[in-house]
Amino acid sequence: MTLAAIAIGVGLVALVGLVHHYALYSLGRAAPRPDSSSTLAIQSTFIGLLLLHVAEILGLAAANRWLLGWDGLGGPASAPLSWADLIYLTGVNFTTLGYTQIELAGDIRIVTMLQSLGGFMILTWSATYLFTVCQRNWRRAENE
Repeated sequence: MTLAAIAIGVGLVALVGLVHHYALYSLGRAAPRPDSSSTLAIQSTFIGLLLLHVAEILGLAAANRWLLGWDGLGGPASAPLSWADLIYLTGVNFTTLGYTQIELAGDIRIVTMLQSLGGFMILTWSATYLFTVCQRNWRRAENE
């Protein structure tokens, strides 16, 4: 089951990466035109990324809820997890190294560890994207 957990984790992260790629592409196309305010372009990109990350966390939380129903992958070490618990667990895994008060047992830990790696990759990708948008708009503002 460990290999299955690795495959599931890699598949989920790859899917989130694919969604993220197309969302960044869409954000770039929807960004305000060069003749508009640089502040508007930066802020709309920031808000778009925030909403995208929330959607990605909710999607992974839904996947985790589904996976916790599988026999053999493991589950919570104590009480069953509520939807809020799953969002919290997934959000912390996505944005940090995954240390929460919620303990999991079994191979589901491998899936959530890979989600943590994916979250780190997605967040650094987004930070680089936002920096590029800022740099482009600040340079444009300086040249005006």
